[in-house]
Amino acid sequence: MNKLLAVLRCPAILAFAIVITPASDAAEDTSTVRVGVPPWQGAQVKAAVVSKALEHSGYRVETVRAAPGLLMQGMARGDVDFYLSAWIPGQEAAFSDLVDAGQVNVAGENLVGARTGLAVTEALYRKGIRSLADLADEGALFNQTIYCIEPGSGANAVAEDAIAIDLYDLGDWRLLASSTEAMLSQVSRAVRREQAVVFCAWSPHWMNVSLPIRYLDDPLNHWGAEGRTQVLTLYRSGLEAEHPGVVGFLEKFKVTATEQSAWIEAYAQRDRSPEAIAEDWVEGNADLLERWFE
Repeated sequence: MNKLLAVLRCPAILAFAIVITPASDAAEDTSTVRVGVPPWQGAQVKAAVVSKALEHSGYRVETVRAAPGLLMQGMARGDVDFYLSAWIPGQEAAFSDLVDAGQVNVAGENLVGARTGLAVTEALYRKGIRSLADLADEGALFNQTIYCIEPGSGANAVAEDAIAIDLYDLGDWRLLASSTEAMLSQVSRAVRREQAVVFCAWSPHWMNVSLPIRYLDDPLNHWGAEGRTQVLTLYRSGLEAEHPGVVGFLEKFKVTATEQSAWIEAYAQRDRSPEAIAEDWVEGNADLLERWFE
């Protein structure tokens, strides 16, 4: 792949069918744009923020919900206009050929400070377990188990690869795959009971706000050197001619991982709707949005 940087292993890619949530009476409206949203809490809230910003500028937005690969193919066909959750490294295989073929374009990064890796509780970190290189000597403490998320996810693939190549002497460890919710329940129990746990983590996510966790150093950069993890905005070819204002906004839209983690925490842990979170953010950033829509 020539036009992209190398890629992140992102949370699970699920095989969902495409579901379209239409804008109110906008089916034939040429000001309507369609955002592709995968089944991840962070992607859902970020899409709501971008949709609300576009709506405040006079556009109507349809939400197209599906697995990432389906949404990227939808952009190539012209059924989806843009996508805000292209993690690299991790999803590169799903869109790099489309970019090289000129069917999909990269608007740029929309997130500052994204990262992935393995993490432990704050208590374990303070006791000296601060690097992936520390795990092998503490195998019995962790039952030689890494907790991770949905089978087939990018997060699991990176950890499985580390085990397969005996990176950091983890060759005799195992990866226990489950759902994201189940993994985080295990982490929460470990925190309450002061037990040892090492698990797949990423930012942005509410875990970074609600749980006392620390990422382990990765001196061999298996999960990627600092700053290598990126989240890109993609848009279909032709959108720049039809809606230059939308593309101009997408090229400028960027938030921090801390900010998005707070959105996810409000949504997932405090039951605030993505629409309410988006409305608050748009109202509080009117000057910034005015510059982004110039």
